[in-house]
Amino acid sequence: MKLKTLLNIPRLLKDSMRLLQKNDPLRLAGATAFFTTFALPAILVILIQVLGLVFKREQISDNLLEKISSIVGKQTGQQVTETLSGFTQLADNWFITIGGFLFLIFVATTLFVVIKGSLNQLWGVRLLSHPKLGFRLRIRIRSLLVILVAGLLFIIGLMVDSLQLFLGNSLREYLPQLMPVLLLVSNIFISVVIVSGWFIILFRFLPDGHPTWKVAIIGGLFTSIFFNLGKWIIRFLLSNGNLDSLYGASASVVLLLLFVFYSALIFYFGAAFTKVLSNYIGEPIRTSSHAEKSD
Repeated sequence: MKLKTLLNIPRLLKDSMRLLQKNDPLRLAGATAFFTTFALPAILVILIQVLGLVFKREQISDNLLEKISSIVGKQTGQQVTETLSGFTQLADNWFITIGGFLFLIFVATTLFVVIKGSLNQLWGVRLLSHPKLGFRLRIRIRSLLVILVAGLLFIIGLMVDSLQLFLGNSLREYLPQLMPVLLLVSNIFISVVIVSGWFIILFRFLPDGHPTWKVAIIGGLFTSIFFNLGKWIIRFLLSNGNLDSLYGASASVVLLLLFVFYSALIFYFGAAFTKVLSNYIGEPIRTSSHAEKSD
């Protein structure tokens, strides 16, 4: 990124916020949070089943749920686990029961169809004509591929965690006092890199407008930094918000909804920044052959 662009970051952030506010961010984030509550268990089932073809299914399941619990808290993680077990019973014979498998695919990909529509709106992109069945199927397949990429990034994250643990044990006796700091810094760095990869894929391939790789990488990295920072702040605020006394047994579901809602706001702010940045540096987002710009 050029020095001039860096110096104009405050202006770009201001323009990004203005763009986000013009597109009803509460509705965008609310729809994303709502569909996530239905899609998350189905996404987890698909990832567990697919990754279980190569790795131990129980280990994949435990690691996925552990990651979720580390983000949204143990209580909400336990609620996700219970919901997942219900979906797992539905999908026990998913290789045989075609209907059950298709149902899981439909539920899981619906979330990304919603995100795709929201990104199209933010980036001023619309379809040229009413989508036909073949086009809708391609959207679902693309969404499924995005889910599988998430699984690949998850596996990469586990491999990096294992390498980090090995190096940590090797260096602990030489740098015992610095190890806590090194582990914290490395954890933050790894999280930013992996989440950046996820956002880059979403920005580049999911919507009907495609930023250049340069813009997608900068936008994904920017969004990842804000997302990781916001994740800690959101988790701290929600964990100290005394939701149990307000919502009782439903507190864990409310916590998940609120977490996804605020995270979605950060994500869509990053998408708005990507749009503003693309125009600023003279590399505007290009529409697909079946879409056009609406702004």
